Formats: sequence, C-alpha cells, structure tokens
Amino acid sequence: MSASVVDRRRLLLGGSAGVGLGALTLMAPATASAAGIETRAALRAALDRYAATRVGTIGLTLRDNRDGGYFAWRPLTLQSLSTVKVLILVATLKRAQDRRLSLTSTQKSLASRMIRNSDNAATDTLLAQIGVSTCQRVADQLGLSSTVVRGGSTGWWGYSTTTTRDLVQLMNQLVLGTYLSPGRRDYVRNLMATVTSSQQWGLGDPLPDAVHVEQKNGWGPMSTGYRLNSFGFVSGYGRNYQLAILSKSPNGFSYGKTTINRVSRIVYDALDKPLT
Repeated sequence: MSASVVDRRRLLLGGSAGVGLGALTLMAPATASAAGIETRAALRAALDRYAATRVGTIGLTLRDNRDGGYFAWRPLTLQSLSTVKVLILVATLKRAQDRRLSLTSTQKSLASRMIRNSDNAATDTLLAQIGVSTCQRVADQLGLSSTVVRGGSTGWWGYSTTTTRDLVQLMNQLVLGTYLSPGRRDYVRNLMATVTSSQQWGLGDPLPDAVHVEQKNGWGPMSTGYRLNSFGFVSGYGRNYQLAILSKSPNGFSYGKTTINRVSRIVYDALDKPLT
C-alpha cells in the first residue's frame, strides 16, 4: 500500500493511526448494518447460536474504547502462533527505547517482514537479538499475566501460549498506553495496518473497505486442530475497539477461517452502538 493511500485512509478515519481516540469516534455509523444487538447478553446469544452451527473451539475478548467496556465470550488460552510477533517487536522497541537508540535499518527490514508478511526467519533473528527472557519480562511488565514466551531450549516461539485477554491488553498498550513512546507505538500500528492482503482475514474480513484495521494473525496445524488466531484494533463507522480471537479448527484452515471471519463480523455489526 502506497503512502498516499495510507494517508487518504487516515483522513477518512479522522486522523493517523496514533491519533487521539476522540477524533476516531466522530464518524457516524452511516452505512453500518443494523445487527439488532444492544446488550452483552444479546451478543453472547448471537455468538452462541453461530458457534452451535460450527465444529471447533473459538473464544474472544473485546474492549470498546467508546465507553471503556469489556466483553468476553468463551475466552481461551491457546498457542499464540504468529500473534506473538507483535510482542517480539514491542520488546525489541522497548530495549532500543531504554538504550535511547533507534532501530537499525536491518532491524526495520526484519520487523516489516515479521509483521506485514509473517516471516518466520525474520522473527527468529529478532528474537535471538533480544532473547526470550527479555520478551517474557516485557510481557510481564505489560500485564500479560497468562502469556508464556517460548524459544530456544524452551521450544518454538510459535508455541508460546497466550489468552484472548492478554492479546487485548497488548493492543490496549499500543492504542492507549505509554509503555512505548508515541512514535514507537505508531510504528507498530502502521505495520499492523499494512499486512499483506492475503493475511487480512479474521479481524479484518469481511469488514467494509473504509474501516481501519490494525491486525496480526497466527495460524498453523496441530494435532488437536488447526489454530487460527487474530487480534488488533478496528475503527470507523462509529466503532473503536480492540478485539482478540483465538480458535482451533479440527476441519482445517479454510473451515476455521470461515468461522473466525464470521465471528469477527458478528462483533462488528453488534458494535454500531456501545453494548449495555
């Protein structure tokens, strides 16, 4: 995506990726489809009805920035797969920030490949530079109390474990927090806003084109079911929220992708107004 396209998208949505929340909430939900869901109980029932038609396991946690409210539905602890790459980048930036350094051009290239293209080799290199213990310490400092980072002798980083709550907390820190400087937070979010189109499922699919989405997905086969995870930030048409979805699909990737996409859309449609 060119810089001019990103800039036009920001103008449409009321500002840059790092803009204050007030600007992002000014848009009217002019073309949003009415879901007829006004309460947490109604959303929970709608998700339950859909889940009853599907095979597999799925759960989510949501924070609505308009009123600060949280919503959890069947929250899960699962292997992170590539969602942990955002934490690895945050830890890389935190170390540089503490040392009053900028990322090198090589580190920026690795970070772009890791987030935008989900490149595993780039992830290996960045994690080796900062160390698993540093990444775990950052997770702890961010309040990701149930996240366990793996790597090296403790196993593959993709088998780190996390929860829907912890992933929302991580995104909260990028959208609302002060752990990283504003410029460093914007850097992570801009990468998440420009992931390659083939990886814009889950949180970002099938939402209206004008909706702003910052996301990172993780996916991969395991013996108990294909893992499909998605988390990030959504704004536009009056919405403004962080959402994390974890899932496993015994019927494979395509089936699980359909499930997670539909769950994301149910949530989006329900949030035309804050839930009561």
